[in-house]
Formats: sequence, structure tokens, C-alpha cells
Amino acid sequence: MEDPAFPAELEREIFETIAALYPSTIPTLLLVARRISVWIEPLLYTVVRTDIKGMHSAVERAMKTKPDSFFTRSVRHIYLGPYKFDGPLLVRMCPNLISLAYIRPRGQPVLLAAVHSFRNIQRWSGSLVDLFDAADVVDLSLPVFKTVTHMDVFDDLESKNQYSSKLSASLAALPALTHLCLNRTAEPRPIRYFLQHCAGLQVLVIMWSKPLPAKAMLRALREAGITDVRYVVAVCNGYWGDWEVGARGGVDFWAAAEDLIARKRSGKIEGIRYSRFRMLLLICRRVLPSS
Repeated sequence: MEDPAFPAELEREIFETIAALYPSTIPTLLLVARRISVWIEPLLYTVVRTDIKGMHSAVERAMKTKPDSFFTRSVRHIYLGPYKFDGPLLVRMCPNLISLAYIRPRGQPVLLAAVHSFRNIQRWSGSLVDLFDAADVVDLSLPVFKTVTHMDVFDDLESKNQYSSKLSASLAALPALTHLCLNRTAEPRPIRYFLQHCAGLQVLVIMWSKPLPAKAMLRALREAGITDVRYVVAVCNGYWGDWEVGARGGVDFWAAAEDLIARKRSGKIEGIRYSRFRMLLLICRRVLPSS
């Protein structure tokens, strides 16, 4: 066999760069040579989505054949989809997680126990009530939440709900929180509470799953009476695709909201006449015309 054309260090850097920039090429790259497979295979599991059939099967096989150290070294972002899968076991094998997302996790208290002592999670997406299995026992003082900077809360926050008031206070007290996303049921009162009491808050997004007509959205914003530049309303038709874009370092809704806020602050966008987001796999921006 001929020696590689490049020094091993350079060859490895080339293939790892290709894999990072074009994740869809990883399965093909694994077939090039054994040495390349050893380098590249961990990158296949940097972002894990159990809602994708091929990934789901690959992860299940790896959990049976790979040592725990493989997952410790490889996995940084996990989305546990709504399908039968031992999510808590997988998460427990990945103590260096940066992002955790889930839909109605199977065995909620077990998932909570799996991440209880983690110290690296920065992005959290899911229902806190589902995680704790009851609204009155949600405890955001646990160590795992102390490093969370980006929190996407799937629970409803309504002004008259006693649980909502308690959860709002707990969220506002998170020591590292800078980015908060709530669903469209959030009312003006809790929104104002976060803007006033969350010391480090830089971005507050209200997420809609379906777009309103432009004029209706502007009317809703005016009626809310919130003019803080950190307040952004977004429409997301493909949330989990957008989540993966962000996990891979791309421009997700958080990055788009930051850009929008920067343009508000600079005066490039006046008042609430700002760009409307329609988030699919990519984020498109369109400035609304003056009325």
C-alpha cells in the first residue's frame, strides 16, 4: 500500500474540516480508509436526533457496540424525539452535552436523574413540567441549570396561573440565562416580568408555530405594548431543523434574533416595524412595509 499523500496530521485536519462543514458526507468519508473512519466517526455523533430513522438506528447500534468513552468524546447535542428510545441511557453516556432538547421524554424523572449533575449544558429546549412530571415540583436550582444560557420553554405561561408565576421567578433567577424563548401563549405580564427581572437577559423571543398575516402580527405587537428592543416575535414552521442548524454552528433563530436586535439598536429598524421571520431550515428576513 502506498503511503498517504499528505502527513497524517494534515490529512486528518482536511477530512475533519470536510466532515464539519458538510455533515451529510460523513457516511461516505467513513468508507475511504480505516484510519479516516477512526478520525471521522465521532463527528457523526456530534449532533444526535432520535427522530431521524437512520440516526436513530445508528445510535442504538453504537450504544451496544461502543464504549462509554466514545459518547463522552463525541456527543455534544441531543434531541430526543417522540419515538420509543432509551433517551435517559443515551444522555447518561454523554456528560459533555452542550444542548439538550426533548419532546415528552420517556421516563421523565429518569431523564432528569441522568442530567442532574451535568455542568456543561448551555442550551435547553423542552417542557419543564414534563421533565419533572408535575408543575409544583419544578426545581431550576439544580446544578444542571446553572450553566444554561439559552432556554426554550415549551410550557404555557399564563398570568393567572400560580405555577406560571413560580416558574417565571425560577427562570428569571437562572444565573447564566441570556436568551429566553416562550411559546405564543405567553401573556404581556410574564413577558414584562422577564424583561424587568432577568438581570442578564439579552434576547426574549415569543415563538409562533404558524404565521399570522403581517398586519395582524403588527397589531398584536402594538396591543401588547412592549417596546423593549430585546423583545422579538418569531414564526417557526420547522423548529427541529432550525435547532439542528444552531447545534451545527449555523444561523438559527437565536442568531437571527440577535441580528434583529442589533439593527433595532442601531436605528436601522424603527420601533416595531421590524423584520418578520419565517423559519424553515433557513431563516429569511423581510422588512414589513409602512402602514
